[in-house]
Amino acid sequence: MSDDDRLLDELRRMWERADPPPPGLGAAMVATVVAADLDEEWELLTLVRDSADEGLAQVRGLGTARMLSFSAAAGWSLEAEIDGERFSGQVLDLAADQDPTLVEVAVETRTGERWSVPLDEFGFFSLTAPASGTVRFTVRFAGVVASSHWVEV
Repeated sequence: MSDDDRLLDELRRMWERADPPPPGLGAAMVATVVAADLDEEWELLTLVRDSADEGLAQVRGLGTARMLSFSAAAGWSLEAEIDGERFSGQVLDLAADQDPTLVEVAVETRTGERWSVPLDEFGFFSLTAPASGTVRFTVRFAGVVASSHWVEV
């Protein structure tokens, strides 16, 4: 067992003693989700590239823009650019029968603010939203809702 594993195990035991979960919490959470009648498939968009983590030479010509690339387990991806208050990009590799104009891309804040726009016929989007704080991208189509982790902008 590594030092990290031992530390995490010790922290778990400490929290179980200091603040154990109430009896029946797990069952209540499952019942709540079932009662909500969630009919949409939720998927996580995984961040695979963030230009903020790269040297400036690698983003030649885009000194002010930040590039983010997300992938979905289903095989499609979201490429996004943040330049000031302009969020733009493209959803790639959707199913051949998926009409891109029926796909919605949204930028959301932790406080519940949301700006959304449908894709154009080529799968591109562009919207204006305040670019400060923490945001996430959400893509909706054909009963699928896929959201990214929160990203500090």
